[in-house]
Amino acid sequence: MKKYMPDILWKEIIEDLFEEFVSFFMTDLYPNIDFERGYEFLDKEVSGIFQKTRKEQRYADRIVKVYMKTGEENWILIHVEIQGYYEKEFSERMFKYFYRIYDKYNKKIVALSIFTDSRKDYEPNIFEYEFYRTKLRYEYISYKILKQREEELIKSNNPFAMVVLAGLYTIKSEGKELDRLKFKYQLTKLLLKKGYKREKIEKIFKFLDSLLYLPKELELEYEDEVKRLTGGEEQMGITMEMTNIYQVGIEQGIEQGIEQGIEQGIERGIEQGKNREKVEIAIELLKNGIDIKIISTSTGLSVDEIEKLKYKVH
Repeated sequence: MKKYMPDILWKEIIEDLFEEFVSFFMTDLYPNIDFERGYEFLDKEVSGIFQKTRKEQRYADRIVKVYMKTGEENWILIHVEIQGYYEKEFSERMFKYFYRIYDKYNKKIVALSIFTDSRKDYEPNIFEYEFYRTKLRYEYISYKILKQREEELIKSNNPFAMVVLAGLYTIKSEGKELDRLKFKYQLTKLLLKKGYKREKIEKIFKFLDSLLYLPKELELEYEDEVKRLTGGEEQMGITMEMTNIYQVGIEQGIEQGIEQGIEQGIERGIEQGKNREKVEIAIELLKNGIDIKIISTSTGLSVDEIEKLKYKVH
């Protein structure tokens, strides 16, 4: 089965490296944001304005409130959508998100879609409507991982370039396990050379380690190479105890949902299971350092229930 990038990993890394994310994708907006005033992820707050049915569960991936340095607007919203598969009506969905968010907050919105799929010709960025003399055109920022130049990402000093490079390597190595092993090792070496702060290295490594999943025998080979690279010691937060979240997902019986992101896969798997399975999945996600709020959204367990499971992780 064709495997796409798990949305849940992208959502988490965007939150972990949000300032770097904005600097990388929105160079024009970045200097005008007052990061000293903080920012707030509103995903949970706005979830009620999106449709939710048994057939199709749709929420905006990331909605972030940020403050501006100058101008009349005290704060604005950044809407980010991660799209890892072909969807004919994607642009229409982006427009629906826009008008629902705008209707709720009446604030200016910057929208970005990041396409992580392997289709060269798929990058919709406009929704148009016309009926007699009534016309509408909604255009948003689009970014296609597959179109990016490897050399430029390697040279970039922005840590989020390593995230995008991991995404590019994932696409390039689809169905090519030995290539994926090579890419994963190269990216790990590059991450150590960049000289980022330990906290950033840990977050990026957890992302690439999960995204560039390998079969067990090649994962062991990769671990041996990393041990040789680091002299068997933990280096800047890179340890081989960080397990592959993608494989954890498969072991929990949620492989069927991977084409629309691992988060939806978890939700589908849970629909067919009992509360015990929810708890088991939550424990595995806690082991992999996934944010409690994301686990709560994915499993349906309350934050308090998940907090009580922490003692089982150690």
